[in-house]
Amino acid sequence: MTVIFHTNVEMPVLAGDMLVSTLGPQRHSQLRLPSQPNGIVTPDGFVPSQYPYSLRRKTFVIGDRLAVGAAGAVEHIRLFLHALTSRFRDLTGFMRGEITQFLRDYAGEPAGRAVMREIGVILLVEADDWRGSLTGGAVARREAMSERFGKVISIGSGAERILEEIGQLDAYRVGATQTPEGRADYPEFHTLMANLMLLANVYWQEFAAPQRVFDAWGGAYDLIYRDSAGAFRHLDDYTMVLRMWDAEHPDQGMQLANLFKYERRKDFSYVVMPTRDRLEFFGARDITADDRPWRTEIHAEDLSMNSQIHVSIIAVHKGNMFMRPLIQIDGLDPSGSGRQTVFTDFDDEGHLRILFHAEHDKWLEEQVKEYYGQNAHRIP
Repeated sequence: MTVIFHTNVEMPVLAGDMLVSTLGPQRHSQLRLPSQPNGIVTPDGFVPSQYPYSLRRKTFVIGDRLAVGAAGAVEHIRLFLHALTSRFRDLTGFMRGEITQFLRDYAGEPAGRAVMREIGVILLVEADDWRGSLTGGAVARREAMSERFGKVISIGSGAERILEEIGQLDAYRVGATQTPEGRADYPEFHTLMANLMLLANVYWQEFAAPQRVFDAWGGAYDLIYRDSAGAFRHLDDYTMVLRMWDAEHPDQGMQLANLFKYERRKDFSYVVMPTRDRLEFFGARDITADDRPWRTEIHAEDLSMNSQIHVSIIAVHKGNMFMRPLIQIDGLDPSGSGRQTVFTDFDDEGHLRILFHAEHDKWLEEQVKEYYGQNAHRIP
């Protein structure tokens, strides 16, 4: 299962899931993904500070002006990316005709034609004379117009499902904890907020129905966006916090249910999530990496569950009946000094502590109660 999708909320975004693309070892951890409903596999006798990676990143930035996401057969994606990178990696600028001509020429050659029959690609282009998206390959492509997300294009087996989720969110209420000063200096604010809201809702769908594989979710997304300088870049990290508010027990407040952190590093992307009394990791290398066994070390002094951006998902329910969650986002501030409302650290014994800003939490719970009061009639 794979999904690569492109939205256009003022600024273009390209996102790709982190699903298993290569064979892995045989022992299972407690962390579960749609692609591995019995748990992510880990090798017998593995060293606690080292974790194996059998997932692959499927989105790439090729210079400041070109980004690509690919679905399909791994070996064929590698061949296409090699050709595309060789042609455009070192260019500081190019015209639209150059990229369209490359796609035509590549698909016209026997070797390239064989590759394109096995893959699908979405390219985000910032050419000297044009900006937009291009698609290619034989993998099924889906497209829709969204009031909130603009023109949406998706490819892969999860393409239809992500479009369904986007359609449901067109009329959905969304909030953010702060709006940065001088939005003209940070035009990617609204773009990132909308797409993080989408990712939070997809994560919520997976959490709310663990018995049903949500094939538009691979545990996390690698996300590429165009910044205010017109360059494509990766979102380096984000932390999602899931909390529960039960209308039958409002005095209990918003209870912490789970959290996970996504982080992109040079050689791989990873997600870390607490399960029972330990932290569980899974990660993804680039599709361009070889298939030999590979490990990396994540040292305690380098690990934090904090991120530049925190996404709080508040699940509002009465008994076992749930409403759409409320979502609050903090950290989207161009100065890097945005008000943080979620804090994490590790105590002297290595236990994870999660703290919430008291004043903000009081305000947030008021929003939750108001939201429930306005929509309680929809719960049977």
